Amino acid sequence: MVRTTPDASASPEPVPCPEAEHPSAPGKVRRVGRVRLPLGLHHAPWATLYRLPDGRLAWIVHLWEVDGPVRRWVPTSTIRRFCVINRFPAILREVDRLEALGVRRDAPR
Repeated sequence: MVRTTPDASASPEPVPCPEAEHPSAPGKVRRVGRVRLPLGLHHAPWATLYRLPDGRLAWIVHLWEVDGPVRRWVPTSTIRRFCVINRFPAILREVDRLEALGVRRDAPR
């Protein structure tokens, strides 16, 4: 089962900038959604997709380094490849859905 959360999550999460929680403000970083990546037996960090003010999409993942988690930018291609190699079709579908949602929100109205 894939666990995902909608735009406004009840759980607190660090975001690239404080304005990310105010999606109505133009020109701000906006969280599109997130999905869990099962990297290890007891390590499944959130991969969070953000839409930047210039329209680009950015995935941020908290990866464990020597003594704690570190925020890293990860390209969509890497997340997709991880899902294909490890046979996680449900997570791959969710990544594709979030990517399409982020692109659609960026389209002019």
